[in-house]
Amino acid sequence: MQVVEQDVCQDCSDYLSLRGLMQELYQQLLRRDSRQIDLLNQQILELIDQVRARAVRRSKVLGAFQLGSDGAAMRKLIAQFPPVRRAHMEQTWQQLGQLVGQCKRLNERNGKLLAMHNDILGQLLGEHDKHLYGPQHY
Repeated sequence: MQVVEQDVCQDCSDYLSLRGLMQELYQQLLRRDSRQIDLLNQQILELIDQVRARAVRRSKVLGAFQLGSDGAAMRKLIAQFPPVRRAHMEQTWQQLGQLVGQCKRLNERNGKLLAMHNDILGQLLGEHDKHLYGPQHY
């Protein structure tokens, strides 16, 4: 259970970092600084890989306790913590959920900006060049 507690705290820290990177990515997308965009994307992917690994480990712990693998299972696990640690875990788990939601919204915003850039580029290239830079269906 201590591993789960540490992982959730680390996830909060990493999602805070991810939120900052996603905000910075938006600024670099506006500037169209491809070098910085590539660097930020690499940092984002590294954080996502770390978060994903901890989520897999958490799922295995939940499975080992035969609690299931959904949000209800995590609430059941948190309920098994001693009262003082339980309150901290509930708060940290809730904070993690909020951070995940914020990062998803930032990712959607960044995706919309990329789609807008793609549309503008498509318009600048004109319809006859659409197949040159569009998806290739092989």
